[in-house]
Amino acid sequence: MNLQALAVILLFIAPVGLITGLIIWFGKRFNYYENILASAGSVLLSVLLYLKLYSLITGQSVFEPLWNDIRQLFVSGVINSDYILSIYHKMGNFSNFTTAEQLAGFIIEQMKITIPAVLLIFSLIYGIILFSIIRLIMKKLGYTTLPVIPFEEWALPRGMGIGLVFLLIVSYIGRSLGISNFEVIQFTIAALVSFLFMVLGLSVLWFFLKAGNVPAVLRWILTIIIYFTVGFGLPFFGMFEHIFQIRLRYKSKYIIKNGR
Repeated sequence: MNLQALAVILLFIAPVGLITGLIIWFGKRFNYYENILASAGSVLLSVLLYLKLYSLITGQSVFEPLWNDIRQLFVSGVINSDYILSIYHKMGNFSNFTTAEQLAGFIIEQMKITIPAVLLIFSLIYGIILFSIIRLIMKKLGYTTLPVIPFEEWALPRGMGIGLVFLLIVSYIGRSLGISNFEVIQFTIAALVSFLFMVLGLSVLWFFLKAGNVPAVLRWILTIIIYFTVGFGLPFFGMFEHIFQIRLRYKSKYIIKNGR
């Protein structure tokens, strides 16, 4: 089978079909978040199936050409490996690395650790986008769908946040004990926790900007500026909201109390 056709089928057509089926069969029984998780799961399933079939057809991982290109960039001299190594050696790092091949191999191994996290986060983002588009099309066609929760109201289920943090702690313990493959597990969980709480932090930020009657264009500008300047703090902001429910407290004190 043509690899491009396989990619189109499994990375676009299959997720669209699966998500459409989920909306039709389970859309009214699932809540908004369950629909999103199911959509992300559909995308992840399609991606994993594509990766497996690609390896069976070609005899190599879909990432192998990328690793070869990265290795070639270092070995061919396009990237000045000697200069990079000299800087690291002065900092006391990579003292056992003396060749471009060693540096390239180290970078490739580090990138491999990120693959599971990248696949999970990609599946979440792509799943949300596809779910939103398909739901909108079905609504235009007259199909009854559940209302979309506004972004400023997004929240993690109470048990989910605690569970993710618990898994993160377990992964750190497992890595510190030197258990095999726990480095990958730890990075994957840490990346997922950081991403989810970052989105929650953005949701809380959007909520308070909207509550403050900040114009939409200015809200976008401020959100983008905050993301690119102090975005590292957004996961902590989201975690603070998850624990203390600051939006709910604000509503109870200022919106419901004042009848707004």
